[in-house]
Amino acid sequence: MKRRDFIRMTATAGGMLVCGGVKMAMAQQSGGPNWLLIEANGGWDPTSFCDPKGSGLGVNGDINNYDQGDIGQVGNIRFAPPPYSFENDAAMFRNSDFFNAHYQRMVVVNGIDYGTNSHTVGKTASWTGTRSLNYPSIGPLIASETAADLSLPFVSNSSRESSRTNGIVPRTPIGGGDLNAIREIAFPNRTNVFQSNQYHSNTARGMIDTAAAARRQRQIAEQRLLRLKNAMSMHDAARNRDVASLRDFVTALGATSSPNSYVNGRSSARNLFNQAQTAFAAFEAGAAGTAQISLGGFDTHDDHDARHYPRLMDYLAAVDNIITDAVSRGIADNLIIVMGSDFARTNKYNADNGKDHWSHTSMMVWAPPQFINGNRVVGATDDLQVSRRLNPTTLNPDNGGIKLTPEYIHQALRNVAGIDQSPAVTNNFPFSQPVLPIFS
Repeated sequence: MKRRDFIRMTATAGGMLVCGGVKMAMAQQSGGPNWLLIEANGGWDPTSFCDPKGSGLGVNGDINNYDQGDIGQVGNIRFAPPPYSFENDAAMFRNSDFFNAHYQRMVVVNGIDYGTNSHTVGKTASWTGTRSLNYPSIGPLIASETAADLSLPFVSNSSRESSRTNGIVPRTPIGGGDLNAIREIAFPNRTNVFQSNQYHSNTARGMIDTAAAARRQRQIAEQRLLRLKNAMSMHDAARNRDVASLRDFVTALGATSSPNSYVNGRSSARNLFNQAQTAFAAFEAGAAGTAQISLGGFDTHDDHDARHYPRLMDYLAAVDNIITDAVSRGIADNLIIVMGSDFARTNKYNADNGKDHWSHTSMMVWAPPQFINGNRVVGATDDLQVSRRLNPTTLNPDNGGIKLTPEYIHQALRNVAGIDQSPAVTNNFPFSQPVLPIFS
């Protein structure tokens, strides 16, 4: 029985499944690759990394403060150089460091028209594929199909705007206090969640557990309604299995890795790396199938270059280390990373040397070759950073073609996840757009 069916059935019997805020279910390995969604909160500037323009372009000819001739390229992917104010800063992480290391497993999607400059709507469009509030984000949606039987199908440190579940699976927050609650559920006999001291000896605790199990079995045996008897039996089995996976998760949290000295020395980059460590622990324990993490600070309405570029380099440096860590853990070949943001920044600087909200933006996906065809750029913007229409077959710019919207991106992501034909997806959260060969 699928987790969602179990939740629906037991909910009609009185909502018995909620236990300490965590909905329990049978723990087993995820049915597909793990997905890590990494949000740049606030609206990133693609022209500063994966959709480079340069000086002389834009509505006032000042779309960027770097020369067009300094734009770099590795494989098929072009990337921006540092702005003038950082070009001599040899210590700063650079786009070249990131793309040179990862271009072969990378698909860059430029020129996605979100159709909004609202943070709330942009977050929704970026992570659900639509501006409607009635659709779940891609992380919970994939988890509902491939990891619904895990104890924590979807874990998140992003806002609820970016990680909407719409009730299809629970969303488990993975901040510090939230993890302590999980530790308490996993090890209820500990006097302190970070120590091994116990309230009761192992012998006494075993007697308590045996008595509690016998009591639950008596309650099941005394139940005369077959539906409730079956639901209680499944809940008891799921409870035991889920606690085991939560214990593995908590144990894995203690086996942390260290990023390189650059990320370790920059608090925002280290914070994002640490969030990924928690997600990886959940993946390795078989407790979670998908995760969403976040780094803020991208809403730079003033001093854009001075504020945005270092934060963007923190983001990319952290992702670089996250990928390296995934490789060292042996999970990289079963991992898909999706990078996105609320929207983009304008094609000009404002009076405060900042950039405001702009709907024409980019996303990036990193994954092994069995999931996507890397070293590719799909989509484009013109010299004014406006999305170009594409031929739906070749994906080349075509003035008579389709406008690349979030629906197309998410239809393609659903296809990569193998859920685009699932009746639960197509009936409840349909897209009318066809699957374009964005990642294939």
